[in-house]
Amino acid sequence: MSDFLSQDELDALLKSFTESLPEEDKKMIEAIATLILDPASSALGMIVGRETRIKLAQITQTSLKDFVTKSKEKIVLADAKLSDALQMNLSIAMPTPLVLKIADLMMGGSGEPADQNVDEIKLSALTEALNQMLGASITLLAEKAKGKVSLGKLEVKLVDDLEKISTLFNPTELLVCVECQVEMENASSSNLWMFAQLTAIKAVHEKLFPKKKEEEKVKVQPAKFEEFSPAETQIPPQPSEIQQKLELLFDVPLKVVVELGRARMTLKQVMDLTIGSLIELDKLTGEPVDVLVNGKLIARGEVVVIDENFGVRITEIVSPKQRLYSIRETNGI
Repeated sequence: MSDFLSQDELDALLKSFTESLPEEDKKMIEAIATLILDPASSALGMIVGRETRIKLAQITQTSLKDFVTKSKEKIVLADAKLSDALQMNLSIAMPTPLVLKIADLMMGGSGEPADQNVDEIKLSALTEALNQMLGASITLLAEKAKGKVSLGKLEVKLVDDLEKISTLFNPTELLVCVECQVEMENASSSNLWMFAQLTAIKAVHEKLFPKKKEEEKVKVQPAKFEEFSPAETQIPPQPSEIQQKLELLFDVPLKVVVELGRARMTLKQVMDLTIGSLIELDKLTGEPVDVLVNGKLIARGEVVVIDENFGVRITEIVSPKQRLYSIRETNGI
């Protein structure tokens, strides 16, 4: 009997693996794949000088050995290792026609080289292309992770030995396989595949898309009030004279100013100011800003951005008594 599986057996095996992936895992893998593929598409398009799009086709599970065995074309495999804020091993498989097309376009050709041999020069060109593609992807991943993400040295080789397929994975290890379709302007579409461990993808997803903590549930129940006799019922106090006066001023517009900080300067320093000059304020980084109403301090807060506008989130309120005196002094009450 042959050591290799038939095409029907491979299809059945891949189908069973596909069905074994929960829908939640597929969505998680798709989210990570999109963050990698979108910047890589733009980078590849700039490298080859043609509009290029790499889109996700399907997600399955297989081993590298089974994948290479099933492939009808020779495969070039690139091993990449992400470290620091995000840690994940990634293998990218490309059929040789796609490798030759990319290398030829990078060297000023038409994308249809006459020489169909994948030599060291073409592998070197592909390595440069993948470095730029993954570099663009890592920039986006680092931004999402809010930390540094590093890419180790790429190892790119033509697969000619099933036992030495990858330096990152065991040839028979079950991996997530993300099949992608590469569409280039004025060229027929091709496929490429990305392989990674499911556990690593889950760990990366947790860092990029942390789950929001569920708000603590508060037990709510009807309020119970003690019954009083009419004799015990007290007449609510009448508003004071000050409160009555304040109510008359509620519609009066006030000038609200957020003070970032202050600086004391001489007249000469002011006259020497030019475009690009820096003024050092008396506030430290992260220190609350003052909120003034008609020149009176009423609150403190932190600066935030709302859409394209600045705003202030109130973090401290001056006591009502102090605010009242400030308003009285301003309006002559």
